[in-house]
Amino acid sequence: MIFEYAARPTFDQADLYDARSPYSSALALCRVSKIVRRVVLPELLHTILLRDLRHAEKFVHALRMQKAYRKKGNDLHFEYAPRIHKMWIVSHGGNLTPAHLPYTRAYALKPIESPLDISLLAPILLAAPSLALSWTSLDLLVECLEHAWKFRAAAHVNNKHSPPPWNTQTLMLSCTPTTGPRWERLTETPQGSAFLSSISHLSTPYVCDYGSHTTDSCRDYRLPLWMEITPWVSFKNLQTVFLPYPRIKPSVDRSALTFTGIHSYVELLTLSASLLRDQYDCISKGIEAFAEIDPGEECIRSNGIRLKVSESRICWYTRDGWEKVWACML
Repeated sequence: MIFEYAARPTFDQADLYDARSPYSSALALCRVSKIVRRVVLPELLHTILLRDLRHAEKFVHALRMQKAYRKKGNDLHFEYAPRIHKMWIVSHGGNLTPAHLPYTRAYALKPIESPLDISLLAPILLAAPSLALSWTSLDLLVECLEHAWKFRAAAHVNNKHSPPPWNTQTLMLSCTPTTGPRWERLTETPQGSAFLSSISHLSTPYVCDYGSHTTDSCRDYRLPLWMEITPWVSFKNLQTVFLPYPRIKPSVDRSALTFTGIHSYVELLTLSASLLRDQYDCISKGIEAFAEIDPGEECIRSNGIRLKVSESRICWYTRDGWEKVWACML
């Protein structure tokens, strides 16, 4: 019990993740002994945050080591997939807003050839009930789905009604484009269409100028532009869409957002999927402001739109604020 508590990643920490890894305590405990390692690993693996290609490559290296341990019957072997509940992966580029670029707008690096081993990564990535990735990493998801689909076809050649080869229920997309055929990478293949159809919850951070974030009861909630081009009919089992908004004032010191952080509550707006399907050809550009809601409380409107405020503040940085929201709230 003590080791489990000590090993829990500190996603709500005040420090930047680059300055201090939220996994630092868990990784240190893994080196104590084999017994402690087996106690700690489930806590470490519950939420996997791979914020850039470098971290993704290290994770795949760990998967290769586990494959080797399994072949040799080494007692260091540990099954990762059943323990992973949430996974954030960026295989191309890095943070939503790299430090050297203006942080008042979203930024997406051009895709590059992925060096990641899809045969190792696909079973792990698709085993997580909650998956977060950027649109710059869409190719990785497409490759994983293709690999899993082919393996499913070979393993269940006589069973056309076998379950899909993924457990993904919640999908979060960052750096979402407002134009272009990105959705077609999924909608135009049988595995991609089946994947979208199985998603129950969809989420995205609203990366925009800080004037768009809610700060009081007089400010409406501007909806992301990607909602206007989303093929809602493809999300046949979608139930809700989550949209987090930090309570950051337009007059905030932007240098503090970069270097020291701003302690902020987060408001989570929840929309019913049926509401979006009914208005797919004329999605609203905004949601009318709610009356002031205190931290920890929730308000529900008659049309099913919900707003909940986090119980505590998070130390918000431009570089990893959304990762904290995802790890702590979504």
